[in-house]
Amino acid sequence: MSITLPTPMPEPEYPEYDQVRAKAERRSRGPLDPQKLTEMEAVADRRGNDWCTGVIGRSFGGVAHIPCADAFMLLVADEMGLEPPVPQRIVAARREFDERREEDRARRTERQEHARRRWELALSTCTVKVTVHANLNRGGRQVTSHAVTDVPVRSSRGVHAAGRALCEHKRNPRRLGEPIPGGVATCQSCVSYVAEIRPMDVPGPATKAERALLQLVAEGVVFTMRHARRAPAARVTTEHSSGAGGGQGRSVNAVVAKVEAKGWVVADTEYSATPTGGYGHRWRLTEAGTTELEG
Repeated sequence: MSITLPTPMPEPEYPEYDQVRAKAERRSRGPLDPQKLTEMEAVADRRGNDWCTGVIGRSFGGVAHIPCADAFMLLVADEMGLEPPVPQRIVAARREFDERREEDRARRTERQEHARRRWELALSTCTVKVTVHANLNRGGRQVTSHAVTDVPVRSSRGVHAAGRALCEHKRNPRRLGEPIPGGVATCQSCVSYVAEIRPMDVPGPATKAERALLQLVAEGVVFTMRHARRAPAARVTTEHSSGAGGGQGRSVNAVVAKVEAKGWVVADTEYSATPTGGYGHRWRLTEAGTTELEG
């Protein structure tokens, strides 16, 4: 069921209103002559919406959308050569609408600029080619755009498949449009991943434990030591620990294995003296390890 809103009361601001209204009501009695309807529309087109609004004292949305008496008022006022002003309430409402529209436009511009800065910052550390695509599954004015790579990449989340949105984790991929030249990804998850994705063969950033180990290697205190009752182990020779072999230093075998796999450390082939007077194979930073530690 449709609901018809009441017609707002007129607020005319010209002295002839009552006279024009009375004549229009008399002429509107009885069947409407189609020729009169044509004349009304011609007057409205020639005079413009503001003039029509001033005549009837309320917003004018077209001859077909106002009462018959109001439409005849246009003919009467035109015949009298009147030039009524637009009611001040409507002027104020238009001004408020324009101000709100401008504020909305400014907010949209600010959001777009913030999104672009965030996107450019993410791209500045990205070593993989990324393209931007609109999500065709989402209609409306606010269409989300996603970041896509042509090759599989890694991030803190794991592996991202090629040709799919970086944020995609569902079995059924999103339906994306063609690449947008110079586009800005607006999906926050995609932007976050762009800042950290890397090729499949590039190791991820050092963890807190790995960075601490790299620092110890740089200080020259990490050695692989042999013990009569234990297998050789990488140890921090300046840090004592309890248990068999503890006198040689704290074992860091697990962390050393991880950073060695990433190509950040390498052990000497020859024995050398430790800072505490023992002997072992000293671990040293590779060029990549030095870069990671200093980064």
